[in-house]
Amino acid sequence: MEMLSRVKHEAKEVGLVTLYFFFCFGIILILKKLMLASYEIEFYALSSAVVSALIVGKVVVVLDTTRAGTKLDASHSLGVAALYKTMVYSGFTFLVLSAEKIFHAYRESHTMGEAIMNVWTHHDRNIMLAKVICIGVAFMGYHLYRGIDRRLGKGTLKRIIFNAP
Repeated sequence: MEMLSRVKHEAKEVGLVTLYFFFCFGIILILKKLMLASYEIEFYALSSAVVSALIVGKVVVVLDTTRAGTKLDASHSLGVAALYKTMVYSGFTFLVLSAEKIFHAYRESHTMGEAIMNVWTHHDRNIMLAKVICIGVAFMGYHLYRGIDRRLGKGTLKRIIFNAP
């Protein structure tokens, strides 16, 4: 019975974080769709939002238990701790997005050196930066919410936001 309750707890925790990131990525992709519509470019990315939210949700829950995720919680202000975590997580995001681009270039060129040079010379850095900034804003919202909730008492902020007075 202990294992079943642990699995339920983990599913709930990861599920709520995943739902938050799905909502954030959904907004980002809707904005992207609206911007591309002015150029008459069709864009469908629901599956991308779902997969990205699932991956980021699990990674964030895991990173929150590591030293990188808890380093400044007890010794610094909430804002500093949230900013630190956002920068660290955004750095990981940049690395993952870069690795993804290199992987796709490697599949086309079949040599790692050529793939890296192709990404370095032909990749639009502005799009990469926009993605990292948007995801970073989602990370900041998550970290601020979690930090405030932890300081008020776990579940208190959720009750304040979602329950009627």
